[in-house]
Amino acid sequence: MDSLELFPSLLKMVSALAVVSGVMIAVVYFFKRIMKKTGAAAGDEEFIKVISSRYLGPKSSIMLVDVLGAIIVIGVSNNQMSMLTTISDPESLERLKYPGREKRKVPSFFDRLSWCRAKLKDMSFVEKDDVPGGHGEVVGRR
Repeated sequence: MDSLELFPSLLKMVSALAVVSGVMIAVVYFFKRIMKKTGAAAGDEEFIKVISSRYLGPKSSIMLVDVLGAIIVIGVSNNQMSMLTTISDPESLERLKYPGREKRKVPSFFDRLSWCRAKLKDMSFVEKDDVPGGHGEVVGRR
């Protein structure tokens, strides 16, 4: 085989591959655009939202789903989905709508540092009335 015959066939093969790849990418792009417009949530709103999901074991979980404002608890297993309950308690619904309100206050670094200092002061060998930087006497605990 002559090296002059190899280059044109390689060029044809690469260009054919580029054309086929380009057509495939264009088909996927247009397919996604068409499906986005005709899907169940065609508007700006989402009618079904998964609020939370908890894994229970192999191929089983519990999901908390908001369907048009109703909160439903669904059990999902390998072969089926089943509605466990609906949440209708107003206090629980408020907690689900605004989850950040009930979070515990996270102590700052300085709060934790002062807590550790107080614990160390209780365990230390220094008298409790001894002030740091003072001239108190060191007394051992027995």
